[in-house]
Amino acid sequence: MAIYFWWLDYFTPAGRAFASLFLLAMFAGAIPGFWAAWIFGGLDFLLFLGLVFSLFVTAKRSKIQVESVSVNRVREGETATVTAYLAVRSTIDCVNLGANRLPPSLTGIESDNVKIKVGEPPRKLECFVKTTRRGSFMLTKVSANVPEIMGLLRWPYGYNGSVELLVYPRALKVQDFPFLTQGPSGMAFAPFLMPSLTRGMNFVGVREYREGDSLRDLHHKAFARYGKPFTKEFEVERGAGVILLLDTATPNFKSRQYLEHAIRLTAAVGEWLLDREILGRFFIDSEEIALDGGSESRKNLLDALARIPPASLAHGKLPSPWTPAARPMDPVLRVGLYEGEDSFVNKQIVVGASTESSRDSLLVISPADCGKLESGTVVL
Repeated sequence: MAIYFWWLDYFTPAGRAFASLFLLAMFAGAIPGFWAAWIFGGLDFLLFLGLVFSLFVTAKRSKIQVESVSVNRVREGETATVTAYLAVRSTIDCVNLGANRLPPSLTGIESDNVKIKVGEPPRKLECFVKTTRRGSFMLTKVSANVPEIMGLLRWPYGYNGSVELLVYPRALKVQDFPFLTQGPSGMAFAPFLMPSLTRGMNFVGVREYREGDSLRDLHHKAFARYGKPFTKEFEVERGAGVILLLDTATPNFKSRQYLEHAIRLTAAVGEWLLDREILGRFFIDSEEIALDGGSESRKNLLDALARIPPASLAHGKLPSPWTPAARPMDPVLRVGLYEGEDSFVNKQIVVGASTESSRDSLLVISPADCGKLESGTVVL
């Protein structure tokens, strides 16, 4: 593995092509009478001998410092941007920025080559990382790459540190959520969807009408101007809200296949509750995730979901009782991979095999329905 990383770090694409052709020529030369392969192999070898001199007169004399590396947060399947500032002590005719030694689910794309003159302020460069799955990844090899004069080899000047790339769960949107207020178990959630019971007295603005808004809060002037209903928005009384719980236990092999679906569904439900300002507390197993309010609440929610380790196919996580630090006083909505028996939970969504149950507090998403979660819109 170390040889593979050395190959990627110190060889340019052109250099890898010449080195590969040299090895191919050696194998082709083993064929009796195929003397042309040895001629090509000899010329290729002489070309690489010429690199010894060029390395000392170009890249080795460069002085580069990589500063202030940062990376933005993205969703599954999106491309993240890695930003860094390069400071030089001598003029660099050709340099680019790249993120190397990445996990298999990430693909690095280097920036364009640029020229940086001595005396310039630190130059901003951006490279890119394509993502395929959710997770927390440490980028430990962000470097400025300076090719030697022949363009076959290069010297990477690495950043003295690492930066965390957070890949959020794939964006799903809850279009409708009748399950939350369905049946007797939904009576505890219904008041939170009635703004007249949780609003304050201070008027803060106007927003588009949502299902469940009180008709007495309609803003008639905005309705007449834009031709669609708008609702007056008041300051929300804090201190109460729905408690969202994600149980990441994977009791069997089948359930481990659906952990990512449960995480995506939790993200969609959590954002739906945040949009209505009724998410009071959020738990992953028995650990509470702090919600700081405003836009930080969404960031804290998605950050915590991105940092959940992926399910191990070899070893499952055994179920354990939910033990919050304080007894919950508000209704609890649980998302998990098996049907739990916790007296604190009012409603639960199970992502896994179908089960026969007539309880209004249980919603089971079968394996066949898990594929529908990829469409981007969920109706629960």
